[in-house]
Amino acid sequence: MENTNIAAWRLLALALGLTAAGAAAGMDVRVAAQEAIAPKWFQLPHRAAGICPDIIAAIERVEPRLHFTGYRRSRSLPGIEAGLETGSLDAACALVPSKRRHAIAVPAGKYVYITRHMLAVRAGDPAVVRDLQDLVRMGALVTSQRGSVFTEALKAAGVLVDDASDDNGLNLHKMLGGHGRFAYLNELSLKHYLRSDKLAARARVLPVVLGAEPAYFWVSRKADPALPGMLGAAIDKLRADGELDRIYAHWSATP
Repeated sequence: MENTNIAAWRLLALALGLTAAGAAAGMDVRVAAQEAIAPKWFQLPHRAAGICPDIIAAIERVEPRLHFTGYRRSRSLPGIEAGLETGSLDAACALVPSKRRHAIAVPAGKYVYITRHMLAVRAGDPAVVRDLQDLVRMGALVTSQRGSVFTEALKAAGVLVDDASDDNGLNLHKMLGGHGRFAYLNELSLKHYLRSDKLAARARVLPVVLGAEPAYFWVSRKADPALPGMLGAAIDKLRADGELDRIYAHWSATP
């Protein structure tokens, strides 16, 4: 029995040693860009750009053992969650907490930014909305991103929702084209599309924040067990020195 225990401890020590050696030598981290959610992600002809690529580059600078791969390919939000669940993705950038995400992944370190969700209406629409219950009472159709935690909150409150698309820009254009009265987007994407598509004269942003959640980098529960600690330490350093806020402020003002 004693020899069996010694052998077991040696195997455990070997496994831990290999994990530590792998972390010291470097680690590839498989991620995917999220579709149709600029300026969080853009796919340019020869590179990815946006908040998450800049955060990834900053992480690699402060923790050079981490090397992110795969984000020249884009997936829908449900596709990213599926990748975390199966282990085909190691991590995902800037997602808010949900029951499903906690079941399939763990948040690494501090939040990368705060996600705020707002409403837009067509210019000239006199709508006043103070909370979700106002939307319920109006019975008006709201376009919103498929698979979003905030979309699920709208539905749970009894709001009439069109979430046929996970393309935030398309949802805004649908509303402006007369499909639905409101478009429900995260503040960052909403203001980006108003600038980049020159829609400011056609739309009005309501002065109410209907939802706000911290967005985290998530690590699949099937990823290397050393990854959450390494990634979390890098993110905490970037949060402490203000780099995450600088990245967010830059993209908040960029068309």
